[in-house]
Amino acid sequence: FRPPASAGDGAASRPSEDGRRDALLALLDSVPSNAPTPNSLTESILASVRELEGSCPTEEGDVLAELAGNWELLWTAQDRESAQANRGPLSWINPLENQSYANNPGGRANPILPREIQDRLEGMGILEPSGGGSAPAPVRSTQAIDLKLSRVRNVVRIELRRPFPVRGSLVVDVAFRPNGQDRRRIDVKFEACRVRLRDAADFVIPLGIVGPTGWLRTGYVDDRIRITRGHKGSVFVLSRTATRRKET
Repeated sequence: FRPPASAGDGAASRPSEDGRRDALLALLDSVPSNAPTPNSLTESILASVRELEGSCPTEEGDVLAELAGNWELLWTAQDRESAQANRGPLSWINPLENQSYANNPGGRANPILPREIQDRLEGMGILEPSGGGSAPAPVRSTQAIDLKLSRVRNVVRIELRRPFPVRGSLVVDVAFRPNGQDRRRIDVKFEACRVRLRDAADFVIPLGIVGPTGWLRTGYVDDRIRITRGHKGSVFVLSRTATRRKET
């Protein structure tokens, strides 16, 4: 889980912030692979997340600029203490927020679809289960944020077993705009979902006017990691996939 240190780490960094961040990364290092995170560890991670959110080194007006670039999802869960923990009626069509049950106690380690749908597909043998004797490779979820186009692209790897083994991806395109009242928040609208299965299928599901809307608020961001909360109570911890260069 631990992302590489950036070139600016060292004397110029703030030890207290680095210490809190490293403590969170150490907790994430102890998350079991292909299995739900134990309840006590989940609570420890969420407590560490809240502590970091209280010491964000990035100024309010700079948060949006710091979101630009490529990210990889390290861990996600639903914070049941948040006011947004209950899901709406269209949550089944929201692939980003649907990952909110990953690593929750009793949840799934590698979700790519809404829980009810994935349960059924795993039971049919179409999708690899999360855990068990087959020990599937972890699902990799990445995110690219383009500030100029005001778009977010989420890519989740898919691995099917039947009717024949095939790998592919689920690509979700999201439009966003800065929120007028909260400078750490962006308002989002899910526009399209593309399913790509190698040598088998490639189709786009346009969401159009039924595309879910919501928001994402970043409570912590630095040169290495980002903590973002969703409008359904989800918490996402992501790492930069490349070192961000500071302008001089």
